Amino acid sequence: MTENKNKASLKSVLSISNPKVFDAVKMMISILIALAITFVVLCLVSSNPVNAMITILTGPLSKTRYIGAVIESFIPYAFAGLAAGVLFSAGAFNLGAEGIFILSGAVVTAIAITPVTTSPVLHPILCFLGAMIFGGVLMILPSFLKAKFGTNEMVVSLMLNSIYAGIAAYVVRTFLGTLKRGGNSSKDYLATAKIPYLYQPLRITACFFLLIAVTIILYLVMKKSRLGYQIRLAGSNPRFAEYSGISAFKLAISTAAIAGVLSGMGAATCLLTQTTFYTPSQSLVGIGFSGMLLSMLGRNNPIGIVIAAFMIKYLEQGTAVLYFVDTSVPSEIVAIVEGIIIMLISSQHFLRKFRERRLLKEGLEEHAE
Repeated sequence: MTENKNKASLKSVLSISNPKVFDAVKMMISILIALAITFVVLCLVSSNPVNAMITILTGPLSKTRYIGAVIESFIPYAFAGLAAGVLFSAGAFNLGAEGIFILSGAVVTAIAITPVTTSPVLHPILCFLGAMIFGGVLMILPSFLKAKFGTNEMVVSLMLNSIYAGIAAYVVRTFLGTLKRGGNSSKDYLATAKIPYLYQPLRITACFFLLIAVTIILYLVMKKSRLGYQIRLAGSNPRFAEYSGISAFKLAISTAAIAGVLSGMGAATCLLTQTTFYTPSQSLVGIGFSGMLLSMLGRNNPIGIVIAAFMIKYLEQGTAVLYFVDTSVPSEIVAIVEGIIIMLISSQHFLRKFRERRLLKEGLEEHAE
């Protein structure tokens, strides 16, 4: 009897009716469809599509420096995805991560080129703290205006992105720039501000472990804490959250502040590990918006977001490796994979009928028993 119950329990956990199992299956099928369509495109543009596909999928593993480039580049994108995931979990349409990244970059740069300390440990920490505090405060503004005055959060955040980008460009050009790069880029960072590699072949820095720690903490907060429950409740059923006595104003400010801090971390990570100076029009552009896509891919789950960030950067590196072998294949092909996966995952109808049939079948089986 107990054995039958255990089997039934295991069957229900692994069943497609389980939302987590369904999301995992949906993700795998979406990836397979995207790769199949990518192969069709490769057949049209490449003389050897099979080798091209194999290179995309295995190229980053062919050399240590390739996989090292993936590890180094995916970390800032993961922070952007985590920031977007927090906001979207709360049902907030604050799209200000892009502007926060760019303006926080100016804050990081101002500290990184200033000899505030000679300690190679304290100097990067000060850069991070400056970006985190600045990012947290700035991200609050659209949410505050929405909660207090009912403004459109998405419109305000998008407008602020342009304003923040303009301010960053002005600050760098006027106060932090150098003529040797035309005045549009900052002076070189001091050696004490740069974050060194802990393992050079794979380009692993302390930021890699910081990302792991932040992801675990954020997962526990979102899944196990009262604040996480309130955020998820507000995102899924805002009216019920309001009737439950949850302060919409406090929640909006809290989630925006957390997202801003995460964005500041991403900006500091990118600049202090991948560059030696800051160019506002190039260095951090697009990372904030990419975070929104990663949040969709990871279903707002911190662990899923980090995996999605690694997957996208892995495919980008595979495409870059392929370009050295076959220049006829456009580097933008990874956008095809990314776009198709996002389209299928975000679709409410993709595999819905299949899941409904399974639910009906399982319900009839249970009734028969």
